[in-house]
Amino acid sequence: MKRILVLVVAFLAVGHLAFAQGEKSLKAASKAFSEFSKDPFANTAALEQAQAYLEEAFEDESVASDPKAWLTRGEIFFNSGDSQVKGRLLNPTAALSDPLAAVKSFEAYKKALELAEKKGDIKNALKGLANAENLLNNMGVEAYKDQDYLNAYKSFSNELMASEVLKANDKESRLDDSALLTEKYFFSGLTAFYAEDYQQAIDYLVNAKETGTEDATVFQIIYESYKALDKSEEGLPYLEEGREKFPDDNGLLFSEINHYLASGELDKMISKLEYALEKEPDNQSVILTLGQVYDQLQVKSQEAGETEKAQEYFESAFSYYSRALENTPEDFDLNYSVGALYYNKAAGMTPALNAVAEDFSKEGEAKYNEIKNQMAGLFDQALPYFLKADSINGEDRNTLIALKEIMARKDEFEKSNTYKERLEALEAN
Repeated sequence: MKRILVLVVAFLAVGHLAFAQGEKSLKAASKAFSEFSKDPFANTAALEQAQAYLEEAFEDESVASDPKAWLTRGEIFFNSGDSQVKGRLLNPTAALSDPLAAVKSFEAYKKALELAEKKGDIKNALKGLANAENLLNNMGVEAYKDQDYLNAYKSFSNELMASEVLKANDKESRLDDSALLTEKYFFSGLTAFYAEDYQQAIDYLVNAKETGTEDATVFQIIYESYKALDKSEEGLPYLEEGREKFPDDNGLLFSEINHYLASGELDKMISKLEYALEKEPDNQSVILTLGQVYDQLQVKSQEAGETEKAQEYFESAFSYYSRALENTPEDFDLNYSVGALYYNKAAGMTPALNAVAEDFSKEGEAKYNEIKNQMAGLFDQALPYFLKADSINGEDRNTLIALKEIMARKDEFEKSNTYKERLEALEAN
């Protein structure tokens, strides 16, 4: 019986020791924080020490269940974040030592409020939450400036939560202003998108839309987020709504163009691209895209045996490519595209050539030679554009393949082998 009693006493002593250590670490954190407060810019090491003691203290369950301990934690992290923001005023390039300090402060004050029973603790927790709400905005802005979109998103999204907690407790929030609330939804969604959290981006930006945003980017990023989730069709209504509301916004227009390109609905693209070109007559991207659309249409028509329509599309594609080349003759994509236009048309004649290959009659041979010569002529027309493209970018795989094939068809095997060797070296690297 005595042995059991000794074990119990020993167990109680260990528990008391853990509690004492937690209290001791909490006091050490408060003391180090006081040193920091005397001169925040000179005593940053004291703040780091305070935070280390704080983490140690909260390993003790008794400390972790004490609202006053959480108030202390909230205050320390608040001052950490506040000093970082103020430091940026003196040195805008200074790194944020803890970009989530405001988030940690908010979480601590929120926990203090959940545990608090005394009026004084409740009052202090709500006051801390109001301060944390402002700091969350400021630190989110600083992280955004650094292009640290993940931490900016965490700050902005937690600011929205802080606002909800304050309003639930009948306290004022900076986001009571409807314009600021819409702006916060927007930046929460924007930073979530850049941080590749696409579902959250959609949720926040839909809120921005519903609270009255006047920013066309909202509609574009909602669509792009659905696209990133492989749900383009679900995002299309938002894109169409944005186009209706902001008909002159180029970002929305090009998202719509890319959507129809990706879905293969090329016929729908023509009017949209021509409209874009009316707005920006010298926009090389639009001109090139129009050429590409007509290029793809001519390939589809040729495959379907629609010879006349294929020729019509071919001429339209060449017209747009040539127009663009007049402005930028050294553009790799344009030179390659014109070369590919001729090359693909020639390659598309292969089925017709094969169809008469076994016809050894006089008429069959004549037809075979006619098609073969037409193909050779098209390859010859493609050649200078591929050579120009190769001179601009000598490491493009598709250009080297085209040159290798054309030279082989022209029976210039030495040149064909040269391109083959370059291709093999490129692929080996």
